[in-house]
Amino acid sequence: MNIIYINIIINVILFVLGYIIGKISIKKEINKPKSFFDSHKTQNKNNVSIDEKKVVVSIDTSTLEKKYDSLGEIKQTQENISGSINKLKNLKR
Repeated sequence: MNIIYINIIINVILFVLGYIIGKISIKKEINKPKSFFDSHKTQNKNNVSIDEKKVVVSIDTSTLEKKYDSLGEIKQTQENISGSINKLKNLKR
């Protein structure tokens, strides 16, 4: 019975000490942002600069290698939605 009371007192004391140490460490970090998103708002501000004086006249693509003639194959089918539904019903059986 006495061990339970001693454990409760030790846990309360450790909790209070942790709380006090946490408050002291937060006060030392004055420049800490309030949230994660506030730090990104200040970092991304004015990072992009556009120079309107430069103009691209031509792009040389002679050194690029062509790997594919087309990006995909186009298939046309005569099936309709009801035919596809019937096929799915047959697969479930």
